Amino acid sequence: MMTEIIMKAYDVLEEILQDDKIHQLKVLDKEIESKYHADLKAFEQMKQIYNQVLNEGGAYHPDYAATLKTFSEMKKALYEKEEVARYLQIERKLEQELNAFLNDIAQIVSHYIPRPNPFGLFKKGGNHHAHESH
Repeated sequence: MMTEIIMKAYDVLEEILQDDKIHQLKVLDKEIESKYHADLKAFEQMKQIYNQVLNEGGAYHPDYAATLKTFSEMKKALYEKEEVARYLQIERKLEQELNAFLNDIAQIVSHYIPRPNPFGLFKKGGNHHAHESH
């Protein structure tokens, strides 16, 4: 039975991978990598510096303010590029669809499986199964 379920899951995965959004993400990824290679490389280097500053004292590090400002400006410039903005928009839409699908599966399996709300937060409470009387 479990093997059959796993095989069906792979079938669903294959269907998801055929979605046009996946294709668009792959095309945009290649386009972004070739068009903004230098920007991406500089951003990754700045990200490493930023993470190093965070690890070496965070807000108390002497270079924190300048590093944060530079990192934020680079991130903003990168995310404002048309292709990157489109990539992130498609990625968010795909993530919403996948989360809705997973929530539907969880709901079908049991009403007691915690599922995140649209903000990614889980409803407070717990497993109410123990409180049920059969």
